[in-house]
Amino acid sequence: MKDKDTGYIYNRLLEQAQTCYNRDVPVATDFLDLNSQSIYHTAVKDMPPVVRKEMGGYDLAERKLILFLPYEDYPYQPPYEIIRITPSGPRFAEKLGHRDYLGALMNLGIVREKLGDIITDESAAYVFCVNSVSGYIVSNLSKIRNTFVKAEIMPKMEFDYKPCFEEIQGTVASLRLDSVISLGFGHSRNHIIQYIEAGKVSVNGRIITTNAYGLKENDIVSVRGLGKIQYARTVTETKKGRIMVILRKYI
Repeated sequence: MKDKDTGYIYNRLLEQAQTCYNRDVPVATDFLDLNSQSIYHTAVKDMPPVVRKEMGGYDLAERKLILFLPYEDYPYQPPYEIIRITPSGPRFAEKLGHRDYLGALMNLGIVREKLGDIITDESAAYVFCVNSVSGYIVSNLSKIRNTFVKAEIMPKMEFDYKPCFEEIQGTVASLRLDSVISLGFGHSRNHIIQYIEAGKVSVNGRIITTNAYGLKENDIVSVRGLGKIQYARTVTETKKGRIMVILRKYI
């Protein structure tokens, strides 16, 4: 990301927090990608004393928005909706993927920042979006590729998503970021270091650019282009001083 873009996002976040503080009203950002979330965490130190809530709609959400509130118990409604997209005629529906849904939404003129994560299964897709575009999506999204679809706002309480994962058990020389990622994705440490130095790795939503970063149990590690793992726990230390760990690789 260019320094100019970084500066704009940094200042915009400060402005939104300041507006909440000055006017005593809730203010929400658009959905932030991992780069923007990293800028947000840096900007927190310069923000006025407001309450900050990170929201992605579900556990392990990658894209999140920030809601600024005047004080802790301030009443609010979540500033996002969940759109459920299903085929109008399931018998004749194509198999659609994440890219198909995202492409159709952006073809409606919706910029990526207005959209959170998109979760797909065999029967539907669930799109998180800011409130301001939800009605537009429901009214205008009728076809994806050659499949006619129906889009509807679903009650948030009905959304129940449990991510699938495979458990990986193995040994690492240490709990350094590069060692754990190498085990999780089956790549060499030298290969993984390239991802880390390129700013493609985040831990709990914060971009980490040092391969020596030490992980803690339950940390979530996202690697752009590879996927997401969780360092679940340490099992034991071997006689040769290596650490046996259990990871969860999300699929």
